[in-house]
Amino acid sequence: MRAVALAFSPLRSDGRASPHAVPAAGGLSDAQLLALAAESRHEAFDALYTAYKSRIYSFLLRLLGDPETADDVTHDAFTKAFTALATLERGTKVLPWLYRVASNAGIDHLRRRKRFQWLRVERIRNTKDEPQLGDGSATTGERQEIQAVLRTIPPENAVALLLHAVEGYSYKEIAEIQGATLTAVRSRIARARSAFKELYRPDA
Repeated sequence: MRAVALAFSPLRSDGRASPHAVPAAGGLSDAQLLALAAESRHEAFDALYTAYKSRIYSFLLRLLGDPETADDVTHDAFTKAFTALATLERGTKVLPWLYRVASNAGIDHLRRRKRFQWLRVERIRNTKDEPQLGDGSATTGERQEIQAVLRTIPPENAVALLLHAVEGYSYKEIAEIQGATLTAVRSRIARARSAFKELYRPDA
């Protein structure tokens, strides 16, 4: 499955291999952020939004395939996050929780839309929204091919694969994010990888 993992390198916006490398919100630990939320939800939310908005938007852009739609769903996800922030239990890992909110918002949108409309790279080429390549080795055609294959994958499977191959989350963490069993996550990623391996033909 190494080939599948390598194929997703064009979608990574930076060199981070692990979600744990992301700076804490506003320099606050999760515990400090949750404590602040209990006192001032607005201040805590400002720190959360500033730290993670770009990362969540990039994730939703890959999933939804349209900058304007991704921006709308990002706004929806953070609106929901603001409402729920002060109710989070101590010990909650904030970024995985935020990915769960964003994933659910994205999947809900896809279900309402009832079909996938994936990103045409040309629409955002040479703009700030274009995913940056880590090593410059992938071509626009490769990115288009990746999006064409993702279009065939059920949204829950696509989310699981993106969280693992692009965002660097473990199966256990993805199970927590998706509110699914570890078995379900393994199945989702295996099915997505299988489809990707079968359909991805960068040299075709």
